[in-house]
Amino acid sequence: MSNLLEVLITCDSNNTLWTSSIWDPHNGTNLITYKGGGTAENRTACFIGSDYLAAVEKTKPILHIWPLNSQQTVQGMRFILPGKATAFAVTPDGSYCIAGIDEKIYLWQIASGNLLTIINRHYQKVNLLKFTSDGRFFVSAAEDGMVMVWSLVTVAANPEVELVTQTVAGQHNPVYIFSDHFLPVTDMCISKTGIHGRLFTVSSDRTCKIYDLTSGEMLLNLVFDEPLSAIVLDVLELNAFVGSTEGRIVQFSLTNPPRGRDILVNDDKNIVFSAHTKAVSCLSVSLNGELLMSGGNDEQVILWHIRSQQPIRVIKHKGPITNAFFTLNHRAIFKQDFTPSIILHNLERTLENNSDEIVEIEVLVNKKNNFWPQYISNIDNQAAEIDLDTKHREAMLKDELEKMKRINSNLYAVAIEKALKSEDSPKKKIKNKTQ
Repeated sequence: MSNLLEVLITCDSNNTLWTSSIWDPHNGTNLITYKGGGTAENRTACFIGSDYLAAVEKTKPILHIWPLNSQQTVQGMRFILPGKATAFAVTPDGSYCIAGIDEKIYLWQIASGNLLTIINRHYQKVNLLKFTSDGRFFVSAAEDGMVMVWSLVTVAANPEVELVTQTVAGQHNPVYIFSDHFLPVTDMCISKTGIHGRLFTVSSDRTCKIYDLTSGEMLLNLVFDEPLSAIVLDVLELNAFVGSTEGRIVQFSLTNPPRGRDILVNDDKNIVFSAHTKAVSCLSVSLNGELLMSGGNDEQVILWHIRSQQPIRVIKHKGPITNAFFTLNHRAIFKQDFTPSIILHNLERTLENNSDEIVEIEVLVNKKNNFWPQYISNIDNQAAEIDLDTKHREAMLKDELEKMKRINSNLYAVAIEKALKSEDSPKKKIKNKTQ
């Protein structure tokens, strides 16, 4: 199974069998299950680098973290949060994590466990948190209908650490504030190009907003007939799949230029995927762009063939789906022994520092810088195979080098011998003539 390119991650509200599970999307085989984490909160399951799987428990203020090759959580450590979290996200490189607790956003450094700041700009409970593909920005959405874009560097930078306390925390300004929704935001999606791309948000107010993150302007306002609950883009970002609370999924093309900013989306002009009997809670598209995954409150995950609009596989669960998405296959899942490259530490719950001295922590991690940050995990997964090929090639090159050295030394000896013989032959001829 280690030769799979992608796998499917799912979580449901019934935790009797597992908290999270990994599936083979091609045949529906259950590869590994992660237990002991209760019920995972909606849209909080995510990876910490290529080493761990994390999810927030729905009923307790606890963050559960599993090594990818173990069914049990990390031993000897408990990650207690300041309160029950309703949103959670981790940077792609696994350096920082954020959690939405009530109307506040908490930011930690994972390796040291330091609580860097607490953002308090929303007026109601934070529902969603997502990082851009490069990890430089993150977006927050709440029940107050507001969507905010934040710069991680600006938020995390505290030049006067000793003066940062609970009372003065949260004094940060977002990059953008979007307040076009008048009901809670239920889901959002960010382009692969991050801050240079677009932001898609859906809400219970039956609208889907599309924003340009470069300029901060709203490009389109899509109006549907039903309250919306999920959204995802295809691989090329040419189509948007929007799920509703009635169980339908509408495919909207982003290539047809509209005449105005407000568009009424009708089923007659768009492709509709209809098989769920309850609200669609999760949407995801496979890496090859052929399959659409939809999870719903009807306790099933459906895999659709996008071109034919037909369901090709149904994976039954014991409760409503809370998390489901496609991801690259991490080779650590199939290894019995592996050394994590990311350091974990207990998370601090307050900003107040009672000690007189502030200790600076230098964190060293085994991390390679690559030009394309979204493919770092894939490169790390293939590191073992590349190392074996490199060693084999080095051995072959060494043998070839030794062979060439021997040939060159033999050629040199022959050339010297020939040169010496050619110098002796004229002398012999002169001697013969004098005699």
